[in-house]
Amino acid sequence: MVAPERTASPKVDRIEQQFAAFFDGYRQRLRQQAAQLDPALQPSGYRTLFELVIGGPVGAGALAERLGFDKSVLSRQLHQLDDLGFVSREPDPSDRRAVVISATPDAVVRINQMRTDARDAFRGELSGWPEQDLDDLSRLLAKLAVLNDGAR
Repeated sequence: MVAPERTASPKVDRIEQQFAAFFDGYRQRLRQQAAQLDPALQPSGYRTLFELVIGGPVGAGALAERLGFDKSVLSRQLHQLDDLGFVSREPDPSDRRAVVISATPDAVVRINQMRTDARDAFRGELSGWPEQDLDDLSRLLAKLAVLNDGAR
């Protein structure tokens, strides 16, 4: 059976446009945060470091999977992060052929401060919203999350 043709309504088109704008803003913030950490750092390097800070030490294969990066892309990012002094590599105690990658203590402090600053700014912006808008946003994001889970 052929699925019925679906046409997007103008409302759905506007939602798609808002998501595009939202993700463009996210990419711009990534660029800014990467540059704030080090002007030479690429956004994908920042994402890699952020994941190491949040998720903790990990092997390269697991890190590539978490980030959705090709191993060659991750290798370039780790090389740059290592050159900048943001990551360290140690032998995996359970497999001496493997390496565990960690964020350096300085990188952890700096990333966590940036996270705190960003979270405080975000909360400050939302604090001016009416309570009903916050409730509506929370409810609608929960519904969207269910849709997203169903797409997997």
